[in-house]
Amino acid sequence: MRLALLLHDPLFILGLGIVTVVGLIVVLRVNAFLSLLAAAFLVSFWTPIDSGDWGDKVLRVAAAFGTTGGEIGILIAMGSIVGKCMLDSGSADRIIKSLRTFFGERLIPASLLSGGLILSVPVFYEATFYLMVPIAKSVYRVTRKNYLLYLMAIGLGATLSHTLIPPTPGPIAAALTLNVPIGTMMLVGAMVGVLTAPFALAIAAMMNRLMPNPAIHLDEEPTTESPGAENLPSLLMALAPIIVPVLLIAMGTLLDMHEKGHLLDWKTDAPALRNTFHVLGNSQIAMVAAALVSMVVLAHVCKISFRELERRTESALIDAGLIILIVSAGGAFGKMLRAAGVGDRIKELFLHETGQTALTGIVLLCVAFGITAIIKTAQGSSTTAMMTSAAIFSSIVLAKGAAPLPFNVAYVAVTIGLGSCVTGWMNDGGFWLFCRIGGIKETDALKTWTVGLVFLGLSGLGVVLVLSRLLPLV
Repeated sequence: MRLALLLHDPLFILGLGIVTVVGLIVVLRVNAFLSLLAAAFLVSFWTPIDSGDWGDKVLRVAAAFGTTGGEIGILIAMGSIVGKCMLDSGSADRIIKSLRTFFGERLIPASLLSGGLILSVPVFYEATFYLMVPIAKSVYRVTRKNYLLYLMAIGLGATLSHTLIPPTPGPIAAALTLNVPIGTMMLVGAMVGVLTAPFALAIAAMMNRLMPNPAIHLDEEPTTESPGAENLPSLLMALAPIIVPVLLIAMGTLLDMHEKGHLLDWKTDAPALRNTFHVLGNSQIAMVAAALVSMVVLAHVCKISFRELERRTESALIDAGLIILIVSAGGAFGKMLRAAGVGDRIKELFLHETGQTALTGIVLLCVAFGITAIIKTAQGSSTTAMMTSAAIFSSIVLAKGAAPLPFNVAYVAVTIGLGSCVTGWMNDGGFWLFCRIGGIKETDALKTWTVGLVFLGLSGLGVVLVLSRLLPLV
């Protein structure tokens, strides 16, 4: 009897799901999509269902998979097109060169960190490394010092965007799982990222002082297909694919806030105007607009045909397909954990004798950070860690009858993102990117990059704890 209760305890089911994901990815080297899907089916079959029909357990996984795919598919696909077009048109190069001009040579580390922070939003983490590491190498060849500082600045800036700001997959998945509007997630993620950036720069400088002369290999430099310097787009044109969706989503978010606060009262004879604003402010439409703008910029700068434009965008969509599958499988896994009652069971662990839960406020944020960091360290993927942790805590913050948070739930999503920064080591693709593209030995990367990410996550957590008190957004 006791064994039966243990086997159906939501915490046992949670452990079973996490062990399945981590074991398949780390030990058996199974693709993340198949690992998350297997975990979703396992949790679903282990969890009772009202109908008692095992076929329904399969159907609820498929339904959760389809729902998540429908929510994130357009966002990720359009984001992938934006990134590809910005790379090929030279927009990314223009942004980098403008940052260097703005900051000046003395502030090269700050310009590199800013470039990593900005570029990682539309072109994603890996592409940012490929774009910016050659700059760090070229500066080092002239100065013969501070190479690790430059490399760390790029990596930490890109990591902040990768884990905090949509349309990167992890933040999108966390926001949708926790019912956070994409506009709100972008706003809070950007605020936390910008406020954490000075700490990131200090961390990079500290690692550089601890290891001023790491063993580096700079023989091979990745190249991009962007046009020559004389054919680069203007800064405004280069930034257009970023500015357009931000403005549209911000407009939609502000309109929603004003309507809910009864600060904006539409006239009864202007429903078309109201509907137009709500459509344009929708995150899906905003990202479609961003993709169209980036395609126009690419076609204008490179003078390519429609057939060539189709070829380039098609390759971007192929890359986006796997990401959509992984995130959708993660969403299905999360919803199965919610059906298993994991959130309620975790809340019970923090109940006082009065029956009130201690898992609120600062405690909730710290626990979310810690659990996400453990999952990330165990299996290596920030995106998978964010999806898994968001699923766990959605069962807590979205549960029926749950106590209202003293701050916007977006802070929980951002805290989960910061937890996924910790720890980048041998099982993390970003670790090997830092080593291979940066030309850093693995042992030196463990002493600098891995340790630096721990400090980055903790610094960001401190920023969230303060910001959630000063600007709760409730």
